Amino acid sequence: MNLKKSSPLFMIVGGFVLIVVSIAFFFPNITNSIITGFASIAGFGVSLSVTHARFNITNRTQIDMVIVDGSNITLRMYMHYYDNITMNLTLDKPADFECGFDWYVNESGTIKNITVNGNTLSWEADKSIKDTFLFFEVPPPSIPSEVEYTGDSFYEKTLTISSCCPLSDVTANISVNSAYAFYTLYLIENNTLTNKTTEYNLQVSNDRAIFSGFNLSNKTFRLIANPDAAQVVAVVTVGSSSGGGGGGAVPLLNYTPTQKFIVEPNYMSIITSSLGPIETEIIIYNFRGGDKEFSISYTNNFIYDIQSTVMVPAKEFLTVPVHIDTSLLTPGKYTDFIGVSHEGIEEEVTVALQILKSPETEGISDSGEEAGSISAEEQQPGIISENQKKKEVKKNANTWGIILAVLGGLLLMGGVVFFHLRSKTRVIKY
Repeated sequence: MNLKKSSPLFMIVGGFVLIVVSIAFFFPNITNSIITGFASIAGFGVSLSVTHARFNITNRTQIDMVIVDGSNITLRMYMHYYDNITMNLTLDKPADFECGFDWYVNESGTIKNITVNGNTLSWEADKSIKDTFLFFEVPPPSIPSEVEYTGDSFYEKTLTISSCCPLSDVTANISVNSAYAFYTLYLIENNTLTNKTTEYNLQVSNDRAIFSGFNLSNKTFRLIANPDAAQVVAVVTVGSSSGGGGGGAVPLLNYTPTQKFIVEPNYMSIITSSLGPIETEIIIYNFRGGDKEFSISYTNNFIYDIQSTVMVPAKEFLTVPVHIDTSLLTPGKYTDFIGVSHEGIEEEVTVALQILKSPETEGISDSGEEAGSISAEEQQPGIISENQKKKEVKKNANTWGIILAVLGGLLLMGGVVFFHLRSKTRVIKY
């Protein structure tokens, strides 16, 4: 009769620990799944988060010039890998740059296409290349709304420039009425106008205004100009500094002495991509010595309310609100007219309205990508070289090497256990 006496518990525990350590080192994703899986089954609120890569949002470069209503802008953002293995990564899009598209990674000349699923990016990462770059495109800044007043005595254009992500050193080239003089550019923040004419290099000529050097996401500007002195027929200062209930003393205006009143502006242009109520205004100037009543009429394609009669005190002016509603309008151009009359004389104001397509849907395909976008390979042909093939072969060899090393370790451990048990075997004869 043979009896075997041994203490294999220590060897079994040691072997188990060796297996767990090997899996944790070579296959971190499996370890993550095992830990979180058992925790979920047991009902514990346990999760394991492993940092595989990190975007450096502040370390980014704008490859292209940023021009309002121009072309798409390519951005390059620094990214750092952790560990040295090759694995499939899934990360959230960089914060504040969720509007990007055509994403890809350049790993030292090797282009990796990225699969986009909602707000996540997925690709196969060679983490042995620690420092790499994420490339993507963003749409150019746009002007979702602008209001333009053209009058005999002043010119004013207010516009909002909007971007879906932070951009720097932006250039705007907008249409203006260049028949005026003394143009001033203001930045509007917290209901405060700050003169940026010099800082943003404002230049006006040939019905275009160009200014640059500002940063976005969203900013509102106002461009104001006075008439060219050569075009002024007569400039008369009327009224006193005391003003009155009608809205204040008449300021410096461009009009002839025979005119009883004027309305400013005489042309109004509103461009917007938003639907809903809009409030603007007209100003009635009374040049006569007595209080005067004015009748106001309007067409109602989009204007829905203006006071029908107003009283303007002598040698003063009155601001009259104009209420507009664009809720039921489709993208396109519309026109309304406002008539202000007194004693058979009428001044007309033209109000032009343009509804733009919503920037959230314009130019975007059903798949969520911008129409006409091209793949990373088409953007950078020739970057993928023979060196990439060598890296792929080396990567596969490393994978098989890891698998063989683990199997060899397990066989070695089994052999050690076997010989240990054999050496402890005693034969008892009786």
